[in-house]
Amino acid sequence: MSEWHEATVEELCIRVTSGGTPSRKRPDFYTDDGIPWVKSQELVEARVTATEEHISEAGLKGSSAKLLPPDTVLMAMYGANVGQLGWLGIEATVNQAICAMVTDPSVTDSRFLYYALAGSRASLIAKAHGAAQQNLSQQLIKPFSVRVPDIGTQQQIGEVLRSIDDLIENNRRRVVVLEEMARAIYSEWFVKFRYPGHENVPLVDSALGPIPEGWEVRPIAAIAKVNQSSRKPRPDEVFRYLDIAALAEREVGELDAVEGVDAPGRARRVLKPGDTVWATVRPNRRAHALVVAPGEDWIASTGLAVLSPTTVSSAFLFEATSTTTFSDWLTGRATGSAYPAVRAVDFEEATVAVPNASIDAAFAEKVAPMHELSWKLRAECSALAGLRDLLLPKLVTGQIDISSLNLDVLMEKRVAS
Repeated sequence: MSEWHEATVEELCIRVTSGGTPSRKRPDFYTDDGIPWVKSQELVEARVTATEEHISEAGLKGSSAKLLPPDTVLMAMYGANVGQLGWLGIEATVNQAICAMVTDPSVTDSRFLYYALAGSRASLIAKAHGAAQQNLSQQLIKPFSVRVPDIGTQQQIGEVLRSIDDLIENNRRRVVVLEEMARAIYSEWFVKFRYPGHENVPLVDSALGPIPEGWEVRPIAAIAKVNQSSRKPRPDEVFRYLDIAALAEREVGELDAVEGVDAPGRARRVLKPGDTVWATVRPNRRAHALVVAPGEDWIASTGLAVLSPTTVSSAFLFEATSTTTFSDWLTGRATGSAYPAVRAVDFEEATVAVPNASIDAAFAEKVAPMHELSWKLRAECSALAGLRDLLLPKLVTGQIDISSLNLDVLMEKRVAS
């Protein structure tokens, strides 16, 4: 097993620097297709391959921004995301709120440094200072020490952990493609009315404008039940609690395990496969998702509306309630200034153009497998992230001998469970 020793970030790098922000008063400093410019909020524990903004050569020369090579390790130094990490997958510049660490390849593997910092992030942030907010600085980061083995062992550890992150990143990209495809098909069929066989079906007037003959404008209450069933958790059970915090746009995040005796009073909604859940507070945030395969131990908060399809497919109900038209309806019905919220009746009274059964069935046949695969890929991402988080602190401190690690077996077991 490799000998490990303490080394500072500065000793492991050939350059530790921050970036800069070109003057916003100079339009020529920014361009749509120039040099990628990374902002600290774009550090999301992943490879940075694209940026929201780009700067010009003039902006680079006229500011303290610096061109950095691929594999540069990045850390946010200020604000709410202090300590967040990322690494460059491209040549890019960064703003002044980011510490950029260009490793010395003769002594340091950039992937290892990234994970070593991730594993000791809490200790580093503890050194942060600032009254209003926690701030890091180059003066704190440069002398921060981590334990390191020889370069060969570093490369092995970095490769193992990066391979897990690469799988997670690949799965997430696939999910994005699947979600875009599902939305595009819904729009083509049910907004533009270019569904299979539409050429032979005339459009007729309706309360929502022209719709295909044979379709109906119906309220959600006619095609789904809203908050169909509820139950109180038993004191002796442990359940997975789906609350507003775990819900994002078209996605369910990690659920906390809660003992029944400690169950929140709002833990009441029963979930079934195929339900659509919507956050009732601040509907403009569009926090909603299709619950493809919830566990039997899942219980949702009464802060969520649960829509259970009755006369349409779950694929149609979800995509119909995932449109901006639907969220705009909810936003318009919300009451309350500090926490605008909607009620069950607001969901029930929303109207949609409902196709005939054969078109709905054809849509579900095409789109439901996309929803199912997205759900599966997200579950794999969660399992892989759990494995990475389990291995990371032990690998980057030498508690696990990398030469004895069988990653394939561990990954198969984790995903299967």
